[in-house]
Amino acid sequence: MSAHAEDIQAHVKTYVVVFAVLAALTVITVAISYLDLSTPMAIAVALLVASTKAGLVALFFMHLIDEKKIIYALLALAVVFFAMCMSIPTGWHVGQVKSGSLWSSMETGNAAIDHGDSDHGDSGHGDSDHGDHDHGDHDHDHHGGGH
Repeated sequence: MSAHAEDIQAHVKTYVVVFAVLAALTVITVAISYLDLSTPMAIAVALLVASTKAGLVALFFMHLIDEKKIIYALLALAVVFFAMCMSIPTGWHVGQVKSGSLWSSMETGNAAIDHGDSDHGDSGHGDSDHGDHDHGDHDHDHHGGGH
């Protein structure tokens, strides 16, 4: 056999092994879903298995295993930012963010501001009614005394 054919055979063997590991991890994922885990633990285990699978795909099928060190540094940076983004909701879960303070104003369409219930005592518009007024920076002849 030529060196090229042996090289191809080695790559195919590697791909088959990686495929078998990915299939096994998929079976493990399904098996874990039947366990009685708390929601945070289930999410953590699912993310661990999914990250392992994603790492295998990136390393072998996307050929990142043969790349230079800078690629790994950038990948590590992306993982750090991903972990930071994933940790934001966990702060909500353990009570680090005031319950409902952000979402209640978003769901009600800033009702506290629209109804004049804010800490400033007014709605911020200066008008008692909330009709369709043009609040632009240009002159208004209908307000009397235009320029």
